[in-house]
Amino acid sequence: MENIVQQILVARRDLTRDEVLKRIYEKKRSSEDYFLDEVAARLVAAELGVEIESEQETFPGEIAIKNLVSGLNDVTIAARVIAIYPVQTFSRNDSTKGKVARSLLADDTGTLKLVLWDDKIELIEAGKMQQGQIVRVLHGYVRESFDGQLEMHLGKKGDVEISPQSVDENRFPRIADFIDKIEQVTPNKKKANVRGVVTWVSPVSEFTRKDGTHGKVRRVRLRDETSEATIVFWNEKADELNTISEGNQLRIINTRVKTGLDGRVELHVGNSSQVQKISGQIASPVTVTETASKIANLKTEGGPFTIEATVASTPTIREVNTSQGENVLLATFDLKDETGKIGITMWRKHAELAKDLTIGAQIKLRNIYVKRGFSNLLELASRNSTTIEITKPQTLPAENKAEQHQNKEQKIL
Repeated sequence: MENIVQQILVARRDLTRDEVLKRIYEKKRSSEDYFLDEVAARLVAAELGVEIESEQETFPGEIAIKNLVSGLNDVTIAARVIAIYPVQTFSRNDSTKGKVARSLLADDTGTLKLVLWDDKIELIEAGKMQQGQIVRVLHGYVRESFDGQLEMHLGKKGDVEISPQSVDENRFPRIADFIDKIEQVTPNKKKANVRGVVTWVSPVSEFTRKDGTHGKVRRVRLRDETSEATIVFWNEKADELNTISEGNQLRIINTRVKTGLDGRVELHVGNSSQVQKISGQIASPVTVTETASKIANLKTEGGPFTIEATVASTPTIREVNTSQGENVLLATFDLKDETGKIGITMWRKHAELAKDLTIGAQIKLRNIYVKRGFSNLLELASRNSTTIEITKPQTLPAENKAEQHQNKEQKIL
C-alpha cells in the first residue's frame, strides 16, 4: 500500500499524504473492511486517475528530487552534496540535548535540504560526508519546512551511502553549476551562491542590540569575472575571516540578497551560509568601474559609500581628547559635487592626509560613512577602512603659486 500511496502523491501534487490515506480508509469502511489496504489504495488511485504499476514492475528505488512531495515516506534519492552547514544543538522538552545538521543536495532536477538528527550527525562530525561527494540517501521521509521548502529527514531507519559504486557521478551537476555570476545577482533573487577574489577586508565592528546582546559585523569586497559586490559577514562568520586577506579566493554558498543603503546589492552571510577558501584562479577578474554615490542621495546614516567630490572649504585641523583620554587629530571641512554640499570629519591618519587638501582639489573617498553631527545634520565620517585618493589637485595661477610659496617661506621662518 505504501508504494501505491507514494505513486499517488507523486502524480497528484494537489493532495497531501493525510488526504490520500483518508480516502483509502473511507474506501475500506464503505466496504465494511472487506477490501484489503492495497485493494482500497488501488481503487482510490483509479478514482484519482493515477495509473499504478503492476506488481511485476518495480516502483523506482530512487526518486528524482523534482518528484518529491511532502508526506512521502521510505524514500531513496541519489544526489551530490553541494554544501554542509554547521551542526546545531538544541534542548528537548525532557531537558535532554539533541543535535541536528543540514546539508544541501542536488541532482539534475533540483536541490533539496537533507536533515540529519542525533546519532546520524556522526557522518558529518567524523568527516565521512563531504562537499562534492555523491551520496545515496536511504529510507528518508519528506516534510515541508517552516519556509515552505521541502526537506528530507533521516530517522533511525535511514542511512547514507557515501560514493556508491553503482551510481554514475557524471549524472549529477557539479558545484560550479550552482555558482551565480555577481553581475546577475539582483534584489529579486533571495539567495545566491558566489565565488570570487577578495579585494578588500574591513576590520570587525562590534555593536549592541536592543536586547543588550552583542554582535559583530565585517564587510568584504568580492570580485569575479563579471562584477564586484559587498559581502556582509555577521557574528561567528565575521570571526571566520581572521585567516582571510586580499587576494584569497572564496566560495560562499547560501547568502541572503539584500539592497544596501546606497541602492546596490549586498550579500549577507549568516549561520546558514557556508564559506570556503579555495585554491585556483577564476577566469580573468574584471576591473570593476566603481559607481560613486551623489551627495544629494545620502539621506540616511550608514555606509560604506564611495564619494567623488571637490574640496569646498579649507580643512580645519585640531587636536581633540577622546572619551578614552586619547589625544587625536581631527579635520573638518566641506565637500561638494554637482548635486549638493556636505560636511566631513576625518580622524587620526586621515586628518594628517587632510593637511594637504586645498579648496578646489578633487578627491575620491572609499568606505566612507554617513552619520549625524552635533547639529543633527548628516555628515561624512572616516573609519579605519576609509581610503582617500586625490584625483585632481587644485591648479593655481602662476602669481598665486608665487604668493603661496612666499607665505610658506614666511611660515617656516
